Amino acid sequence: MSDLDTELAGIFHDEATQRLDQMDAVLLEIESGKAGPGGVDSLFRDAHTIKGAAGMLGLDDIRTLAHAAEGVLGRIRGAGSFPPGLAALLLRCTAALRAMVNGSAGQPVDDLLRELTAAGSPAAVPPPGEPPPAAEPSAAEPAEPPPGRSPAAQPPGAAAKTGTQPTLRVPAAKIDHLIDVTGEITQYRHRLEHLMGRQARLPPEMAEIVSRGGRMLDDLKDTAVGMRTLPLAVITASLPRAVRDMAHAAGKEADFVVAGAGTEIDRVILESLSEPVTHLLRNAVGHGIEPPAERERAAKPARGRIELRAVPRGRMVEIVVADDGRGVAPAAIEEARREGSLAAVLTRPGYSTAAGVSDLAGRGVGLDVVKDYVASLGGSLEVRSEPGRGTQVALLLPLALALTEVLLFERGPAAFGLPLAAVEEVVMVAKTMMLQGRPALDVRGKSLPVADVAAVIGAQAPPPRDRPPAIVASVGGRRAVVTCDALAGTEEVVVKPLGLAAGPGYLGAAILGDGRIALLIEPAALVRRALHGRGQATPAAGPGPAQAPRVLVVEDSFTVRELQRSILEAAGYPVATARDGRDALGVIARDPRIALVITDAEMPELDGIGLTRAIRADPARSSLPVVIVTARGTEAGRREGIEAGADAYMTKWSFDQQTLLATVERLVGR
Repeated sequence: MSDLDTELAGIFHDEATQRLDQMDAVLLEIESGKAGPGGVDSLFRDAHTIKGAAGMLGLDDIRTLAHAAEGVLGRIRGAGSFPPGLAALLLRCTAALRAMVNGSAGQPVDDLLRELTAAGSPAAVPPPGEPPPAAEPSAAEPAEPPPGRSPAAQPPGAAAKTGTQPTLRVPAAKIDHLIDVTGEITQYRHRLEHLMGRQARLPPEMAEIVSRGGRMLDDLKDTAVGMRTLPLAVITASLPRAVRDMAHAAGKEADFVVAGAGTEIDRVILESLSEPVTHLLRNAVGHGIEPPAERERAAKPARGRIELRAVPRGRMVEIVVADDGRGVAPAAIEEARREGSLAAVLTRPGYSTAAGVSDLAGRGVGLDVVKDYVASLGGSLEVRSEPGRGTQVALLLPLALALTEVLLFERGPAAFGLPLAAVEEVVMVAKTMMLQGRPALDVRGKSLPVADVAAVIGAQAPPPRDRPPAIVASVGGRRAVVTCDALAGTEEVVVKPLGLAAGPGYLGAAILGDGRIALLIEPAALVRRALHGRGQATPAAGPGPAQAPRVLVVEDSFTVRELQRSILEAAGYPVATARDGRDALGVIARDPRIALVITDAEMPELDGIGLTRAIRADPARSSLPVVIVTARGTEAGRREGIEAGADAYMTKWSFDQQTLLATVERLVGR
């Protein structure tokens, strides 16, 4: 397929999907008796446009099915009335078209084509009569196309006439690359500022140039991050249809409303948000909304109401799925009072009660997965409910993953960051009390457990000093106090994926102005471990300077390279670095002290497999231990690495820093 064909296929997919979303919205209004005037005309135009575009691209199956739907709608438009039950048939048609557009292997459509042909015959369409009843447009259908997406079927020049901004298709990879480049420039700016801070006062002219450059870089950074955000509406268009189908299958009726559809969220978050939101909607329909008869007995409207809303909260966004159903059982409310939050009760895997299982089934089973998803992004989950008055599940997520504001602190030789949204306050630990055998601190009348952050995250560090500073962290209504060596202030940092996992419970890493790596801690994991209790921090230890073997770290990612270097140096190993295999061979040739090589598998110039083979082919260094660290965890990749001569093969996502250090120690014979 040529680049042009690929581009045209992408354009067709986007437009057809938007047209099908519009058709579903209108058909749902018609089915619920809330159709506004012009609904049938809109359906006809959408079907006609899909048919024409599919025909031009040679997509005959899509063209044939869209043509059949167009025929039915043409008859209805001429008759002036919409036969009962036809909306369900057309919804089946849009579902089949959507599967074809997405390339899914759906069911044969021969029977559907026959039904559409029969429904479009003159005998099947009643004579002209009353038009469909008019009503206010459904709140589930945005009045305007979502920001960032052009209105469908606009004639040339329409954008100029209506004032609508033209749009440009840009591959997501290009925007991600722009974010990365901007992040690298920001990091170098921080390092430059750090270095200039050691020098004498700058002349006014130079200070103005530096200040202006900083403002321009901040503008570039905000623009780049803004380009990676998309409105919530991108994932909500298909949800009204999904809620309708779930409600019908359960014998229930429910209206679905979206509020805040224009709220913009990081694309990476948005792409992963559909599954947890769908799960929450399924819970709301299946276990929240009551059957019509039960709702009428409770003096409620027969049709339930489910709402999805997005509300910006500073640098965070709150995504709420709310229903007006039966709520959770009183037993769960009572247990939540003891546990501290309803979310803590309902997110326990497999949670249920002997009485009222039907009320809670689905609220706990699977909700723990949603909680883990939110925690992995540095957010939090809250559940609010009253028996008989519905349930709200709120996900508090960062607006953007590329940048986040953190509180920086130090423990031992390492620097860490905690998202500011999870920091309630900072305190000095002057005196602690014992509570259930554990240290605790009184914070504004509430006794909270106190833990050494090094012990909580499993880091090596010397014993904490007297009267250490501490952070009061709060996630989902649960609070804990963690102590550290020093607080370094707040900073908006560029978040870089770790690639190498320094241990579970990290969101990523940031490079500070002085060149150090700060690991960004996942707030939920920090609070959970602090509440469960951990032992003392592992004393910092490592080989003595005279006997320390030198380790060569080979990695094309600057962040991962620096992270590995900091881990090894904290353990007492001198470290040399190289950015690819060819560079590494030069370092090995120049430095006979290199005692071990840790290399990434995939790199430009010469990859880790090629580097390992080159080392094994060199008679002078053929016995040099090599550890391959890679994101590829396949058995074939592992076999290739071992066959090349690697002494150890480790996946980036399956080990922590202790495993890495233990492997290094084993191979260098300490």
